[in-house]
Amino acid sequence: MATLSLDSVTHSLGVSYERMVEMADEGIWALDPLARIQFVNPRLADMLGYSQAELYGHSAMEFLDSRESRPQALLTLTNRNRGHEEHHELKFFRKDGRALLVKVGCTPLFDKDGNYSGSLGVLTDMTRRAQIEAREAARARALYLIATGADLNAVLDAIVLGVEAQHPQALCSILLLDETGEHVLLGSAPHLPAFYNDAIHGAPIGPKAGSCGTAAYTGKRVIVENIRTDPLWENYRPLAEKAGLGACWSEPILDSRGKVLGTFAIYHRGAHRPDNEDIETISASASLAAIALERSRDQQRLLELNADLEKKVRLRTLELNREKERAESASRAKSEFVSNISHEIRTPMHSIQGLLELVGNTSLDARQKDYLGKVDLAVQHLLGIINNVLDFSRIETGKLQLDRQHFSLRSVLNNVESQLATSASSKGLGLIFQVAGDVPERLFGDPLRLGQVLINYIGNAIKFSEHGDIRVSAKLVNRDGRTCQLRFLVRDQGIGIRQEVQNNLFRPFKQADSSTTREYGGTGLGLAICRKIVEETGGQVGVESEPGKGSEFWFTTRMGITDGEAQVQKDQLEASEFERLKGRQVLLVEDNEVNQMVARELLSRTGIEVTVASNGRQALQAMEKQRFDAVLMDVQMPIMDGYEATRQIRGNPELRDNTIIAMTANAGREDKQEAFAAGVDDFVSKPIRAVRLYQALLKNMKDAGSQ
Repeated sequence: MATLSLDSVTHSLGVSYERMVEMADEGIWALDPLARIQFVNPRLADMLGYSQAELYGHSAMEFLDSRESRPQALLTLTNRNRGHEEHHELKFFRKDGRALLVKVGCTPLFDKDGNYSGSLGVLTDMTRRAQIEAREAARARALYLIATGADLNAVLDAIVLGVEAQHPQALCSILLLDETGEHVLLGSAPHLPAFYNDAIHGAPIGPKAGSCGTAAYTGKRVIVENIRTDPLWENYRPLAEKAGLGACWSEPILDSRGKVLGTFAIYHRGAHRPDNEDIETISASASLAAIALERSRDQQRLLELNADLEKKVRLRTLELNREKERAESASRAKSEFVSNISHEIRTPMHSIQGLLELVGNTSLDARQKDYLGKVDLAVQHLLGIINNVLDFSRIETGKLQLDRQHFSLRSVLNNVESQLATSASSKGLGLIFQVAGDVPERLFGDPLRLGQVLINYIGNAIKFSEHGDIRVSAKLVNRDGRTCQLRFLVRDQGIGIRQEVQNNLFRPFKQADSSTTREYGGTGLGLAICRKIVEETGGQVGVESEPGKGSEFWFTTRMGITDGEAQVQKDQLEASEFERLKGRQVLLVEDNEVNQMVARELLSRTGIEVTVASNGRQALQAMEKQRFDAVLMDVQMPIMDGYEATRQIRGNPELRDNTIIAMTANAGREDKQEAFAAGVDDFVSKPIRAVRLYQALLKNMKDAGSQ
């Protein structure tokens, strides 16, 4: 059998022993194929309470909690899956008997001949976390009982049992002061011997009355590490020895005015010194008991105050309703403003983008094409800023919603690459996409928003990088029936980000610092919008970075999985598709003269015959005179808008069968819903790329085929 030496471990890892020792705070061990310890670093030895020499040669299984599944633990510790790291939480015991919850990550090791030679484990002590979680759960349980008006004895028992569950070697009690304030009465001590509880019940408090009586007398914490030798227990030592008690720490229970109500105590069978966590436990438990006791004592007062509180609540409710109405009114006004500003901005952008497409199809020399390309990039950048501002406004008003449709992941990534490849190559940056083989190709979700997040991440990587490659990867995290969770990561070799500012990056209007805005530009909205989009899909966002060493921005998202062919939008049409457009009669309803010119030119160059109407009324008049294959209907127009015109067309038996495609600069989901409610067949948002306009016509025109 191959044995595992320290040299083979370090050789397999390509690092030195000193480097292994210096790794983080984690414990490290190397196991042979039988899970025997061949190497252990000082941190792990300290975690387990042994010296390194005491651990060498022993099976790791010897230190496991007997309640752990040993076959499963052995599989974890002797992981043989090449290229796969096993992660599990296992329970261990220290040399002193204390339990440890440890997160174990095991990586298989192989010798030069490819034979399995053992595993390398990285062990993280999770005990503190588990104890905090258990303490918080117990606290939540007690607070729930208090809040629901449970019996006082049940609440006190819950506090005691909660602490004992966290500390199996401890026994706890709650003692209460009687009405005179001179004696203690038993409140809760379910696991202390009955004879001990009987003896303590009614005992006087005083300066030498054991831990609890003294704490109640002084109003201060009393820590007795050894009952056998501490003078405070002189009068109670025989009783404690009979009960098998060796240490007792007691905390006074104080009300909100500092008055002593009783004591909370933790006992141990042997002499025992408390650590910081123990002190936190008794302090927190005494505070909980104080809440319960004060609630019980003040129950009558609460009942008396209830009537007055109900009156205040009614008045406050009326005030809140008025504030809600004002807020809703302001929200409606803001939504209307966003809709209007969207229309006002997108309308000229539509004209600019259309004119750029028209000019791009004319005879241009190389310099002119370069100028035109730069103008187009500037337009897309401006449109991106506009979209970010509008998206952020929707987020603030709670109106950011996702569209669900079948799509091809490959198509989304190709589209993202086509949009950013020029920017990357102009800076000499490589742009590399890597999709894991198990990632589903056909998905169900919002491809536009997925692309938006990727474009933002990659665009930032390009902006803040001067050399190297930008790598974009997609991996499958898990698959659950008809859904899957994907993880996308964008890695660059750029300037990096300081740790103290990383947490702010996904907040609105936040960048690394003010110099970032001055040097690189940007609104500080992009990543905040990305976070909201990702959270809407059930995912998370994050960043890992170091100044001067680049950054890794990642996000997860949950998508549906579809077996059918995803409907993929193409970036250009086939010649046969242009043939199907030739000779078609299209009514263009648009009030903006520049947009009329652009749309007419884009349609005419495919052979479409275009008739123009400047408002809905003119459109109805034109349709009564001539039959059209499709109507391109602007929504916001004077005299009669597109919604009303569409409703009248659908209400006219002779016109209702016409194909109507809405064109609008109001790109919100509610705008789409209103358009479809009016009766349109399809909806395209301005600014419109020519190919998208052609695709909408081909998809919706009668007997024109389908895209």
